[in-house]
Amino acid sequence: MATCSRGSHNSIQRSLPSRLVGRGRDLCRLLALIFLLEALCASEGFAQVFSAEVKNVSENFVCQCGCNHQLSGCGMLYCGSASPLRTEINEMLEAGRSEKEIVGEFITKYGKLILSAPTGEGFDLVAWTVPVIALMVGLIVVYATIRSWLNRKPILTSGQGEVAVIPEEYQRRLKKELKNLD
Repeated sequence: MATCSRGSHNSIQRSLPSRLVGRGRDLCRLLALIFLLEALCASEGFAQVFSAEVKNVSENFVCQCGCNHQLSGCGMLYCGSASPLRTEINEMLEAGRSEKEIVGEFITKYGKLILSAPTGEGFDLVAWTVPVIALMVGLIVVYATIRSWLNRKPILTSGQGEVAVIPEEYQRRLKKELKNLD
């Protein structure tokens, strides 16, 4: 049976953790590289590249996934709404339809909730005019309030204002009483 000296046993124990640490670092680097490559491959596989015209038309619509972004700006990976809608817009543009026709068909198909901004006709016109009117009324109220504050005359108190005139009879009487006081 071979026995090892105390010195060699300690050197094995000391070098063992350093070897494991080195292997652990290599393993972490390898896992990080695999994760990075997987992320790059996944984004390339699912990324859709559309023309500027598709992006321009899709700015009229809101993504229906619940992110409340414009359809052109929805950046969710695996979005179940943006990708099919953009593909549909692309197919309509390739078929020769104009932007107005696509917007009209989307409104018919999905309702006015798909629009990113209200139209300028009918009741939707109220959505554009009410904020402007409310702002104007608010500015008028603020202007009138400040004007009234600036035009307000100060209220005179007992220590301010004109000196009251004392009748002559009272003045004589006061002088007489003051002389008698001495």
